[in-house]
Amino acid sequence: MTYTETKERSHRFVLALRMGLPIFLMSVIALYALFSQAHSTVASLVILALLLLAMAVYFLFFLINQSSYEHITEAISHTFTPEYFFRLFNRWTKRKIGTLVMISIDNLAGINERYGVKNGDNILQEITTHINDFFNAKEIKILPLCRYKGGDFILLLMGEKEIHTALVELFLAKYQDSLINEIEVKLSAVLLDTKHIKQPKEIVTRLYELQYANKEKKTFTDRDEIIPHELEKSVLYALELERYSIAQQVVSCDKRLMHEVSFKLVNEKGGLIHQSRFIPFLNRIGKIREYESSILEQVIKLTLQEGESYAVNLSSVTLRNGLFFQYALELLQRYPEAKGKVTLLFDEKEYCPQIKRFKEQIAQYRAVGYRIALDKYGVNHTTMMYLKEMEVDFVRFDALYTRHIKEEKYQNILQGLNITAHLCGVATWMNMIEDEESDKIALGLKINCRQGNYYGKIEVKEY
Repeated sequence: MTYTETKERSHRFVLALRMGLPIFLMSVIALYALFSQAHSTVASLVILALLLLAMAVYFLFFLINQSSYEHITEAISHTFTPEYFFRLFNRWTKRKIGTLVMISIDNLAGINERYGVKNGDNILQEITTHINDFFNAKEIKILPLCRYKGGDFILLLMGEKEIHTALVELFLAKYQDSLINEIEVKLSAVLLDTKHIKQPKEIVTRLYELQYANKEKKTFTDRDEIIPHELEKSVLYALELERYSIAQQVVSCDKRLMHEVSFKLVNEKGGLIHQSRFIPFLNRIGKIREYESSILEQVIKLTLQEGESYAVNLSSVTLRNGLFFQYALELLQRYPEAKGKVTLLFDEKEYCPQIKRFKEQIAQYRAVGYRIALDKYGVNHTTMMYLKEMEVDFVRFDALYTRHIKEEKYQNILQGLNITAHLCGVATWMNMIEDEESDKIALGLKINCRQGNYYGKIEVKEY
């Protein structure tokens, strides 16, 4: 029997006592009061019995109604509800450090769509069993576990995360790619302890940030030890004063050079804050447009200082923002020398539903003097869709193709994708070229722009 089931049974027993014990005590007191009187009659006994029955029925219905608000487990996976789980969490971690592990079924939505919700519920139950069985086998008998939402399970382990990292890694090694009832199930996990974050909402938010940041990297630990409120203070400080660390890498584009730039924030002590930490925070507080407007201005100023072309990665949501476009237009009016020297690079996982409007906006960016590049070409389906819908200047191949560029099959696919882009009137771009052999293959395939350590290492400047 799992810890969740044991806890649920004890909760029901206590609930039954709460319902029955008061009625029993009321009956005993009433009978004692009745028979202790010298002149008790049958009529008084009947009246008292009826009153007692009415009170008992009312009290039972009242407690039954109250019990509907006191569920500690949810119906599908029979794990704790989030409310009860975090009550346990607050009690257990009051004086000790605990680690929250979030195990997610990454393809639950696809399972529900392909196999039906009933099979999706069966998968949730099977994964619950796997989690309990695995940790019970590792002598962790008391395992608070809840299904937070969808296919995301959160469990509580006592101690710092370093103690449990190997255990979670072992769980993923065993169950990461499972076949349950002939259904493929893909799992991922992230974990975080309470050394620096104490509030449940903050911890859950950070777990989801880690999940989003690590999904492609297949890692699951939080190596950044910045306390959340200090991080937020540092981000706002750096954004207000425009304290940036700018990394540049040269891109060789046929007859001219371009530089790709990326930004990190610099805190009060001179330390760097990585994008994976401050971008989610800026999204939450609605300041991502302010940040990306600021870095666009920095890039335009770089073109004036250095006299060269630059590319910067921006979010597609910001590019669609009318206020951002207005500001971008004003920047080129203020600095007309930058026209044709700034490339806005973006990618998007979900196809924009208002594609006609987005297409018009991209055309407007190009009309005022910006160049547009699509990223993750060849892997991201949305990039392929946008290539046929929009007029753009560049498409950049996903790094997957660079890593396998020496393999014949990848070269064949690259050749087809490259010809497709050229027929659409778009220049092609490949990054992460590390050696001469890879560069020769890229040149042989007639890829227009090439970038990587072979052409120049990343240079960092602070502003």
